[in-house]
Amino acid sequence: MATVERTITINLRKEIQKAPPYKRAKKAITAIREHLQQHMKVTKENVKIGKYLNLKIWEHGIKRPAHKITVLVKKDDKGIVTAELPNIPIKKQRKQKESKGTKKSENEKSAKPAEKGAEKEKIAKTEAPKEEASVRS
Repeated sequence: MATVERTITINLRKEIQKAPPYKRAKKAITAIREHLQQHMKVTKENVKIGKYLNLKIWEHGIKRPAHKITVLVKKDDKGIVTAELPNIPIKKQRKQKESKGTKKSENEKSAKPAEKGAEKEKIAKTEAPKEEASVRS
């Protein structure tokens, strides 16, 4: 069985209006799960809602969720359905850290001691007036 990928627009307005205002975003999430359960032929436990889809539903708070939403749905070989917004940001891969054996450049070595010295001077300046004030009293 190959992975199935579909783009579905779900109208949530009728389902949302069945719930009281203080439960509408929760009802929208359950309505999405039920809709995907029917259309992708899986159980509710196998429907996973993505982070950005969840944030989009809850964007205006619990009382005013989105009435209509377009969802990218993927069903994998195991029968797990994941729903996410179609235009989610792509994660940037971090550069691999240098190994411990490599040497640091001259700029990195010289910058750190200078910063430490500046911090010590700041601390000394702030502590000096406190000591003088206690001696005068």
